[in-house]
Amino acid sequence: MAEQRSNHTLTRTTLTVRACVIRDGTPGISLSMGRDVIGEWTDSRARTLSLTDDGKVAIQEADGERLYLFSVPGKLLSGEQVSDTEVTITFELGA
Repeated sequence: MAEQRSNHTLTRTTLTVRACVIRDGTPGISLSMGRDVIGEWTDSRARTLSLTDDGKVAIQEADGERLYLFSVPGKLLSGEQVSDTEVTITFELGA
């Protein structure tokens, strides 16, 4: 049987998630890759972030109550809790 080779290349990406004042001046969530903001949304209740054991970002109210989870596609390589309002996630995507 002939061996098949994959034509897929893997792209390593680091995403930064922040609970902050976004560009329109409202509190919300900002997603960036390097210096480029790739997405943001208003959420006046979002105050803190935490990295879960399985590599998701928990977006929480000021009292710590979880509002929702944010996750990335692909294979999670690492995550870092930078501060209570910033988390970075490094992952691989197949192209």
